[in-house]
Amino acid sequence: MAQESHGGGQMVPAVVGLPPSPGNDAIYRIGPHDLLEIAVFNVDELSSEERVNEDGSIIMPLIGSVSVGGLTLREAEQRLADILGRTYLQDPQVNIFVSEYASQDVTVVGAVREPGVFPLRGRTTLLQVIALAGGVNELANEDEVVIFRGQGTPHAQAYVVSLDKIQDGNLPDPVLVGDDRVVVPKSGTVVFFKGIRDTLRGFVHLGTVGIF
Repeated sequence: MAQESHGGGQMVPAVVGLPPSPGNDAIYRIGPHDLLEIAVFNVDELSSEERVNEDGSIIMPLIGSVSVGGLTLREAEQRLADILGRTYLQDPQVNIFVSEYASQDVTVVGAVREPGVFPLRGRTTLLQVIALAGGVNELANEDEVVIFRGQGTPHAQAYVVSLDKIQDGNLPDPVLVGDDRVVVPKSGTVVFFKGIRDTLRGFVHLGTVGIF
């Protein structure tokens, strides 16, 4: 949980290391403007890419409008399979993938060339998001890049990672999730305060990052 430091600045619990992977089983609910890749096994004419409308529906070949907004991918697959099974196919197999997560964004700020808010487009990693922001600039501290996750919630957490180690292949490139905030501090900025007994846990002082 975020707390106040003696200097009056907000601090967030932090760990040196990678954020947890959302994994393949992460629960994601389809939102407006997401781009879905829909594959119907052995029926190419029913396989397509469809953009979710503002009202949460997609327009499918042959069967027309289908409401999928608010459903998980598995629920949407089952809904399409049920409709196809009643009308055209026997025991249809439907797979849905999200090509563009239009309803989820990641923010990149600090010592990058083009800071901003970027939509997640499928599986997106830290290096890919840094590239979307034009890459780091000459002032960047690449050893202490901070990924804030869950800001504004009781479970807010910061992860301090080294871009150099990721680029060298010594660390995996972490997958980001919607509402993550990536901060690339300037060189010379003290970002991470270790906890007791010099562990790799502590706090990130938002004021010293110089962004907030």
